[in-house]
Amino acid sequence: MAEQYVFWGGYAGNNIGDEAILWAMSQLIRRLDPAAEQHVLHPNGVSAAVEAQYTAWGINVVSGSLPHCLRILSRARLIVGGGQMVDESTRGWPIGWSSIFLIANRLSGIHPLVLCIGAEPLTKAIPRFLVRRAYGLADVITCRDEESSAVVRSTGVKAAKVWTTRDVVFSLDRTQLPQWTTDSSDGQTVAVLIAYDPNRILEKVSNYTELVGALRARGFRVELVAHDLREEYDVHALHDVKSHYSDDPHVNVAHATTVSDAFGIYSRVDAVISARMHPLIMGMLAGTLPVAFGGKAKVKSLLSMSGIPSIAGSGDPLDLVSQFEAILAKRLSILPQLADTATKFRRNVEEATGRALKQNGTQ
Repeated sequence: MAEQYVFWGGYAGNNIGDEAILWAMSQLIRRLDPAAEQHVLHPNGVSAAVEAQYTAWGINVVSGSLPHCLRILSRARLIVGGGQMVDESTRGWPIGWSSIFLIANRLSGIHPLVLCIGAEPLTKAIPRFLVRRAYGLADVITCRDEESSAVVRSTGVKAAKVWTTRDVVFSLDRTQLPQWTTDSSDGQTVAVLIAYDPNRILEKVSNYTELVGALRARGFRVELVAHDLREEYDVHALHDVKSHYSDDPHVNVAHATTVSDAFGIYSRVDAVISARMHPLIMGMLAGTLPVAFGGKAKVKSLLSMSGIPSIAGSGDPLDLVSQFEAILAKRLSILPQLADTATKFRRNVEEATGRALKQNGTQ
């Protein structure tokens, strides 16, 4: 009988970064285990458009009542993964739900895995307990940076179970993705990712508004992009920024609702400026120039390991654009280095995930 896997994480089409994680993980497991059946668990269901996307990826949606959802965990190996899975700032989610599913899967005699997660520092007793006891049931926990691994180990999870890897999105095959080329470039079009998260960090929307104004003053065309598609998140801030430039034909909204949309945008712009991690990774894989603009600890960790360049997260907007122009001038020397790094990271993720799938209670 073919192996079955069921994915649980921040999926359902709300965030392009999370969807890129799911797509990458699905493709990676399909390469490692071609005959496997794949499912994604979402108790509340997903929209028809999202379900059609998952079907195209060869992933079946499992939804409905909690008992119905738990039934899949009695026969499929659970893979908890994606984004900021260990985070106490969102009232127990996603640690709480993850813990329920991990316990159910393990009680069914199956060996769950936690793959490619990020972890924020934990200070509260209940989240630390759940990570130690429920996440500790997994055979392996892979974290996308050493800082996240240290958080998981600090809860008391056995160190041998916690592996540091790179983000699973790096496992995507660049030859299958649209690519930026010098032939279609004039060096003057920039995608600016507008990041806004009311549950974690309220980014200053004015920083984006001012940056866009400075880019326009230097002659750049700007495409505004949102990765979190919920109205109260990036989309809210994007509309705010766009309202300041409603009469400027060179400031436009690049509508992305799918991973493919995002890769299409990044492959035709000359740079991607972002405080979010996955737009930087996806820009890197699309062959364009990713440039960090501030960002949380996970972004800084990505920069330190990848060599992605950055500009300051605040300051005089024209000075920031001067920093950006200096980086852009070096683009042709930066891009080959980033391509080599992406290749190394892809091998890292493939090797670690392959080993993880072979684990069966040996840790």
